[in-house]
Amino acid sequence: MSHQLTEQGHDAVWHDSMYAKHPTPYGSGIAGAISAARVRTVLRMAKVRPEDAVLEIGCESGHLLLQVPPCRLRMGADISRSALDDARASADRAGAERMDFTALNAEQPLPFARGQFDVIIISEMLEHVERPRTVLEQVHRICTPATRLVITVPNERPKLVIKDVLRFLHLFDLLFPGIEEGQSEWHLQQFSKPLIRATVRDLFAVRSLQSVWGCHFAALLAMLHDAAR
Repeated sequence: MSHQLTEQGHDAVWHDSMYAKHPTPYGSGIAGAISAARVRTVLRMAKVRPEDAVLEIGCESGHLLLQVPPCRLRMGADISRSALDDARASADRAGAERMDFTALNAEQPLPFARGQFDVIIISEMLEHVERPRTVLEQVHRICTPATRLVITVPNERPKLVIKDVLRFLHLFDLLFPGIEEGQSEWHLQQFSKPLIRATVRDLFAVRSLQSVWGCHFAALLAMLHDAAR
């Protein structure tokens, strides 16, 4: 399927096709361990309390959201309706309570009120969009200085080097079965720590910026007081 573009970037049909071609999360092996470490880092940064309302933008199949501790509300949002169908099914199988899902394009105004959520999670989503800064601007509009925003993005360059080495040693398929050999066609951005800081500049303060196994960056962000005016 060819890339389908609108004025708002890649549309829901394209994301549905990418979701079908590149299923996540990785459940086993090294990739599964890295994914689990990323989720643990997100939850540690988010510090979700029972009274909190949590929004995950780019929830895909709901794997991370289901691991958020039970709280007042767990809301999952994604542009892919196929992903949301899987997320709802996973939540039903788990008997999850106070969990809901909605379809949205995060590069457009979000249908939420400022301060509606205590915690917002954007994990492994910003690399999939044309304008990550626009996503964060939309998120900024629903934050308060007390909102805890946690983002993660792939650390793409070292992953590509590792893939090249493993492919040369004929170990790639053994260690990373089912994973694309190069950069994923679903990844439209390559993030670095400086690029993360530049993307959030004047919107959010970086409270913590960590590397997860050298394969992901995780950041805890807080809305700048000056930007709230």
